[in-house]
Amino acid sequence: MGTSKSSNGPGPGVSFDPPWLDNINLPNPESSPIDDQKTTEQKLESNETKIPTFVNIAPPARFFGARTNIGNYVKSGNKASLRLALGHYSKTGMGGTKNVSKRMRVSTSVGSKLFNTLQSVRNGNNQTLSNLFAKLKSNNADVYQFIDAIVDNVCPHGGSLDEVSCQNSVFSALSEFLDKNPDADISNLSDDSLWSLTASFLGHEAFSRVQLDIGQSFESKQVPLSERMTRLNDMREYIEAEISAQLNILRSSERNQSSESLQMTLMRAIKNTFQVFEVEV
Repeated sequence: MGTSKSSNGPGPGVSFDPPWLDNINLPNPESSPIDDQKTTEQKLESNETKIPTFVNIAPPARFFGARTNIGNYVKSGNKASLRLALGHYSKTGMGGTKNVSKRMRVSTSVGSKLFNTLQSVRNGNNQTLSNLFAKLKSNNADVYQFIDAIVDNVCPHGGSLDEVSCQNSVFSALSEFLDKNPDADISNLSDDSLWSLTASFLGHEAFSRVQLDIGQSFESKQVPLSERMTRLNDMREYIEAEISAQLNILRSSERNQSSESLQMTLMRAIKNTFQVFEVEV
């Protein structure tokens, strides 16, 4: 919402995936088991009906339906318009739910690392971060110093849109979680809390991706700023709620499937979420 000119979003005739995606590395990947990306994608597809190979080039007017409906949503607050916008965004703008989940593979890698890192601290298996937390506690550090330490340990450190987005989303998810749970010990979170935190992170990431691609309508001066901010918050909460619901379903159904990687589960949750949105189209 700043004064600089907003991006028009990605256009036609380009790859659905930007070239930098496969060059992003998470810090200390050996500390959090994340499957090789190709292996994860192969697993994701192994239990699905095979579909024809798609052309990985975006078509003309790819976001027309999404932008039309998101514009209607910004003006009216109509949730039906929001659902249509998200459905068109996935189906036409991104070439389907499979593409959306693959496009967000950096997000799901970071989400997996966030969950596994905090779980390993709780279980006493990450001495480096445990020592850092202990030092921060002894220095009476504020909550944001703890959040910064986690961001540094789980997020990639480059300057691409995806890397910066992940840093912001981890920070926002942790800030919101600790604001709602001021007595929580970040070094000793339950699995339920970790799933909730991960869902919040993915909600921020999916919202950020949609906002970057089709969110130009939120810059419209024809709608008061207060209303635009309300619409933005409602959209993020709506996306996050659906992702959380899908994660809860997958968490329950895959509880005993030890071969299921966490990143694979998060990718599937993204895919299933946008399948729900596509039903409206």
